[in-house]
This record gives sequence, structure tokens and C-alpha cells, in this order.
Amino acid sequence: MRAAGVLFSIAAAAYYLLPFCVEAPELPPPADARVTDRHGALLGFVPGPDGYRCQPLEQLPPTLVRAVLAAEDKRFYQHGGVDVPALARALRQNLSGEGKSGASTISMQLVKLYSPPARRTISTKLREMLQARRLEMSHTKDELLRAYLNRADFSNLCRGAETAAWFYFGKKAAELNEAEAALLAGLLKAPTQLNPLRYPEAALRRRNRILAAMGGDTSAPLGVAGRSINAPSAAGGRAGQLTLDGAFQSRCAAIAREEIERLRERNVSQAAVVVVDNRSGEVLVSVPAAFPESSRGGALNGTVTPRSAGSTLKPFVYLMAFRHGAWPGTVLADIPTLYRSADGVQAPGNYNDQYRGPITIRQALACSQNIPALEALERFGSVEEQLGLLRSVGVRVPGSAEEYGLGLAIGNAHITLTELVQAYSTLARCGTFLPLQSRLPLQSTEPRELLPAADCYRLADILSDASARAAAFGPAPSLTFPFRAAAKTGTSSNFRDNWCVGFTAEYTVGVWVGNFDNSPMQEVSGVSGAGPIFHRVMLLLHEDRPASFPDCPPQLCRVDIDTRNGCRASAATPDFCRQSELATPEDIARLPRGTYDAEGRAVLSPRYAEWYATCSYKHLYVTDSSGPVERRPSILIPAHGSTLTLDPTLPGSGDLVELRSTLPAAAASWHCDTLRIIHRHGKYYARLIPGVHTLRVTSPPNLRAQSTFRVVAD
Repeated sequence: MRAAGVLFSIAAAAYYLLPFCVEAPELPPPADARVTDRHGALLGFVPGPDGYRCQPLEQLPPTLVRAVLAAEDKRFYQHGGVDVPALARALRQNLSGEGKSGASTISMQLVKLYSPPARRTISTKLREMLQARRLEMSHTKDELLRAYLNRADFSNLCRGAETAAWFYFGKKAAELNEAEAALLAGLLKAPTQLNPLRYPEAALRRRNRILAAMGGDTSAPLGVAGRSINAPSAAGGRAGQLTLDGAFQSRCAAIAREEIERLRERNVSQAAVVVVDNRSGEVLVSVPAAFPESSRGGALNGTVTPRSAGSTLKPFVYLMAFRHGAWPGTVLADIPTLYRSADGVQAPGNYNDQYRGPITIRQALACSQNIPALEALERFGSVEEQLGLLRSVGVRVPGSAEEYGLGLAIGNAHITLTELVQAYSTLARCGTFLPLQSRLPLQSTEPRELLPAADCYRLADILSDASARAAAFGPAPSLTFPFRAAAKTGTSSNFRDNWCVGFTAEYTVGVWVGNFDNSPMQEVSGVSGAGPIFHRVMLLLHEDRPASFPDCPPQLCRVDIDTRNGCRASAATPDFCRQSELATPEDIARLPRGTYDAEGRAVLSPRYAEWYATCSYKHLYVTDSSGPVERRPSILIPAHGSTLTLDPTLPGSGDLVELRSTLPAAAASWHCDTLRIIHRHGKYYARLIPGVHTLRVTSPPNLRAQSTFRVVAD
């Protein structure tokens, strides 16, 4: 008896004292990878360094605890870290060859989870047993169980029971029913081999064995679904609370999917949406891709990917012009015009190939005409100044003025949707700049009065003018609202991108539509592509919040002008040539004096002569009889000695070039022995092929010019 007592004392001493010979592993709570919206709703998880996502348990879910204990450690609350009966059974089976059974307790598994990997040897097993005892002596059972459920691998990059419950069942771990809890408990044995998304039958068998041990119903279906657990791109890879509104975010994403689905047959695959609260600069919605699962670049982020700007930057061209004395009533020339750039002579055209002659800035911007925007950039300010203005409102346009030239006015810059929304939100605040923020708590920033309020308001007034827009876009349902809202569309060359961006006083909304692989859409413009998404999102935002419009600055007043020449309207001005414009006292003082003939027609300068020859407005205009100064006959495009390159990325490899000369277009006749000349809609084009070619143009009575140029294939 004495010997037995001595042995018992030694065993007891070893059981309680030997654990102090090893260090217990630290059990720090895992990093919380959750990303939540502004209301605290879960949006997703950011991956940790090991690629796993985790959300620590706030409390132990009783149903899950029962399932885990039934699967892993039935006597967890009875043993002290080492299950001696289970260990004895395992030793007996191993020695007798009857098979293998595990004796690892949850405390021992916890040691492995929180310790560096080690070779599976007897000494390693003994050390783990002692460390498990040490944990049991310094922590409560519930603390150990919570640490285990927070750290365990539940497959599919889910670490912790809370993350797994959200991924497989879309609910909290505390809300799991018996069958769902048994499935998660079953994964602990072999997360990879029992992955229910890849091996559902094996997972179901394991779940049913655990359910049977719990006395539960094994007839329930597996019921798992692999939900996306990726946090929104706005999280920037960091856990925390975002300014996003989860409800708006999901509804805007659904709208984008529905509208893109409608356009699929026209080679449209993606859209991105950004919504900003103008009062604070908070980003409420940031949809990076309508179809993130798409193989056509669905993993890309359309809110921060630079794309061709189209016409979306035109308001800022006119904003610069306002700095230099222009105003919405300023008349520009919307006529075929040649411009010189670093690449030589260019002859850009309007998107609809129509020219309206004299046109006010209001009409030019509302109808998105290209030529007036080019004239405004050339006549008022400079390309360098325009770049500075864009950068000041958050559009980070790279490069120099020489790289862009006048093409900056019509979209040759690449911008991001987020930058565009930043710039337009500044207009919505009548020139007050606030940096966009997407994370709470908000950083303290002071609003900056960056732009003149009167100039910004007048741009907003034009962008909300449906009647001015109708001449080019018709009724445009996608830009028409039951409340006042500013809107601007844009379409890049060859329909590779289209945009719609605009605002009320409360919100700025930006939409991009296109393809991440840069393939062209089939004649889908900003009005038909991005416009419907913009329209539905704006209506959604104002379902429960009445819309208002920015306040008109007090220095602005209304003045009626004659749109033919920008002069103050008189009693003789036809109603359809009369426009009420917002003016400052300085604008009114600078109003030009109009010139009219005896019939009341506005007299145009000689530069309009070619346009006037074919226009249908001769009852409204007459050209100056002094006529233009004659120019030496020459071919401007293709210029003599130039080299033209066929670009395989353009439709038809860009092999059709419009022919331009200094001779009157209506009377010019073109000839080439080696190229096919095409006459279409009153214009002449040459179908290019590689080689050296000589082109001739003639016009009565005896005017002629010749150009020799080279065509090469890229």
C-alpha cells in the first residue's frame, strides 16, 4: 500500500508539477479581419498574411459547442488537458494492432494551432501533453474552447467558426442549427479532404456521424453555399469600418448587373459605380465590377482603373474659359476646323458629324459638341492651365501639356471613375473641395474654396438643362428625373468606354461601362450604356431623401441674349434664338454689339462661309461680304511628305482617312491613281494601303494641289 501511495504521489506530482517545466503557448486573439459598412453590417473579410479570413467569436454558441465536443473531445469538461482513458485506449490499440484511434484533446490541438510546426515524434507528443496541462491550469475551459474555435481551420480559407458560419450559411455561429453546427464540427478533422464544396458526399457522411452521436436528425440536406467573403476593394486590404452603405451597395450592384445583362449582345461586359455624399465627401457606394466572377477581368477594379475620358472633362474646359472672360452666353464656332498639334495638322469632328455654326457655350456643353470645346481650350487659357485645373480637383492626369495638346478637351486623357466623381462633387458644392473618404472614423479635413461658386453653379445649370440637351440627345430618358439633377455623359473613340456622371445637392453619382479587355462595344454610348444605370441609382438614392439642387450664388442674374451672336436680345430677336442666361454684372458689361442686315439676319464673320454655303439657316444668318483672305491651294490631310500608319487595333485598321484641303470643300474633286477615293455624306475619304501614293485635288476655275505621302503597316 505504501508503495502504491508513493507511486500515486509521484504521478500526481508529475501531473501537476511537470507542466511547469514547459512554456505554455500564448493565446492571443486572432486579428479581426472583418470589414463592416457605416451601420456595422458585415461586408466581408480581408485576408491575413496566410490568406485566411477570421472573425473572433463574441460568445460560445451552445449548439456548435455540443457538436464540436461530440466530434473532437467528449470529455473536454472532465479531463485536465490529457484524456487518460482515451490515451490508454489508443496505446492498447496501437500495441495490439487492433487499429488506431486518436487521443488528442481540444487542449492538445490548441497547442498545435498556436505553436510552430514540428516533427511528429514521441517527444513532440509528450511536450504537447505537458503544454496542454499548463494551458488547463492557467485558463478556464470556456477560454480554451473559444481560442480553439477562433483559430481552427474550417476549409476554404475560413479561420474560425464565425467566419465559416458566414461563408457556408450566411449567418452568425450563434444562429446555426444542429445540422449546420455538425457540418462545421466535422471539418475540424480534415478541412481539405472534407471540404463540402469539393467533396459534399464525404462532408455529409462525417456530419451525419456527428449528428447521430448528438441524437439529431440526419435527414437534413447539406445546405452549404460558398459565399464571397472578400471585403470590398474600398477596404484597401485593411479591416475596419467603411463609409459604404451596405444596402445601397448591394442594390447598386444589382442595378449594374441587370443593365449590363441587357447589353450583352452588344459586347458589353462590365460596369463600375461610385456614389458620394456631397456634404462630407464620404463614399457610400463603390462597385468595382458588375460581374466580379467574370473571366473577362472581373477581378479588376473599375473604380480606380484609368480609362479614356470621352467628353466628361468638357465642363472643366469651359470652367477655365470662364476664368478668362467667357460665360455661358459666349458664342463659339461649331464648324469644321483644322488644329495644329505636336503630331501635325488634325481635323477632329463632332461625334454626330453635324455642325451647328455659331453656338453658345450652353448649347455646346449640353450637346457635347467637340469643335467648340477645342476652340475654348485654344482661345481661353492653355492646355497647361487646363491640366493644372484638373489636378486641383483631384483628377491625377499624368504627363505634360505637349503630350495631350488640344485633344485634352475631347477626351484623350485617361482618368479613373473615382477621380471623376471627386471632380464633379466639387462642382456640386459650388467650388468647395473635399477629399473623398471611404473609412470611418473620418479624417479631419478643412473644406477648401477652390473654384468660383458662380462659375460652378452655371456649369451645373447647363448640365441640368434638358431643353438645351434635347437638340443632340432628344428626350434622353436616362438623363431625365422628377427632380433637378446635373448630368454629363461621355463616350471614348470606337466605343471602348462610356460614362455618365452627375449630381444633386445631396449626392454625386458616377458610372463607367465598357470591357476590361479594352474591346469596343457595338455603338453603345454614355446615354444608352452608363446612362440607365446612373438614372436608376439616382432615383434609388432619392427614394427616401428629397432631392435639392445647389443654391444659386447671389451675384448671378438673368439676361436674355441672342444665341446667334451672344448679344443682348432685342424685341426683334426670334423666340427660338432667345436664351435666358445667368450672368454676373461683369458679363453684362462685356456683352458684344450685334450686327444685323436689313432683314434682321445676324451677320457672321468670313470664317463661317463654308458652313454657311450648305446650312439650312439662311433666314437667320448672312456672311460678311468682304470674304475670307484667300489661302494658297494645298492638301492639309494627308500632308505632303507625311507618313500614315495603319493601326490593327482600330476598326478596319484605321485605313479610312478624311481628305482635307484649303480649297472649298463643296467644289473640290479628288484623284489618286493608287488609292480608292470614297465620297460619302458630302465628304471625301481615301482607303489606305501600304506604299507611296500621290493625291491630287482640283477646284474651278483652275485651282489644284498635290501631296505625296507614305502609308506603312504597324
